[in-house]
Amino acid sequence: MANKKNILIAVDGSRHSLDAARYVAQTCNPASLKVDLVHVMPTAPETFWDLGKEAHFKEKIQPKYTEWKKNSEETAQRFLNNARNVLIEAGVSENDVGAILQQSEVGIARDIVVQSVRGYDAVVVGRRGLSALGDHFLGSVANKMVEVVKDTPVWVVGDNINSKRMLLAVDASGNALKAVDYVGKVATASDVEITLFHVVRRFGFLDDPTLRDHEVEGFWEEVKRDIPRMVGLYKARLEKAGVKDSRISTQVNLHSSSRAKDILTEAREGEYGTIVMGRRGLSKVQQFLMGRVTNKVLHRAEGFAVWIVP
Repeated sequence: MANKKNILIAVDGSRHSLDAARYVAQTCNPASLKVDLVHVMPTAPETFWDLGKEAHFKEKIQPKYTEWKKNSEETAQRFLNNARNVLIEAGVSENDVGAILQQSEVGIARDIVVQSVRGYDAVVVGRRGLSALGDHFLGSVANKMVEVVKDTPVWVVGDNINSKRMLLAVDASGNALKAVDYVGKVATASDVEITLFHVVRRFGFLDDPTLRDHEVEGFWEEVKRDIPRMVGLYKARLEKAGVKDSRISTQVNLHSSSRAKDILTEAREGEYGTIVMGRRGLSKVQQFLMGRVTNKVLHRAEGFAVWIVP
């Protein structure tokens, strides 16, 4: 199949990594995928080397380190094989699944970032894994990946995602348009159901007679009238990319008190598996920062996969 999607999945020996691999295979058409699995092995604990600084420990420490490194490599290779088998059993061609095993050089997240710039359509990382934090926190590696990878879409994947429903959060920004086009590119060969979800924060001062203004009210009415055009444009772009009309729906919330909260509420109540957002929306913050709504959704979206599209 031409134009296969080139995906990099970061794995770390945890079941969360296997969940991420399964998610990729079930969300995309396996026949359309070319996947590289990357496993960056951590260096020996610092306390190990602290002991090694003492001359009388060095002779005993070195054989232990050699044994530890050998065991670590064997364990990592077994896990890579397991993750590879998950993808192959799901239908990804054996020739299209590569495995990269390397020792950490500048840090696990940074090493993955170096690999990520080599022409991938997405970098995938489990929401948890190497993090020692509680389940509701974003894993340390996942968090760093989101912060540092700015030019490639990042998929942060939660555990045991079975739903193929995708909530594509959009606004009137160019970043939202990029997210729509990206979903059209990735989802064309799959059977995911896509909902274009537009949330508008309510103009609260319109409810206060002392603050009402005809010009402001006119602008509000203009905003509401323009929404069907915007959503229709996005829907047309998905269809042009090859997504069937029957797989696309639209939904608009004009009275939001919190856009991030309403996106998450819709995702939970609608039993979605994936939330897609532009890295920035209408925010004017600098390019390397995520928009506030995207950031809030990402950190509260345990149980979902969140795609962040630059």
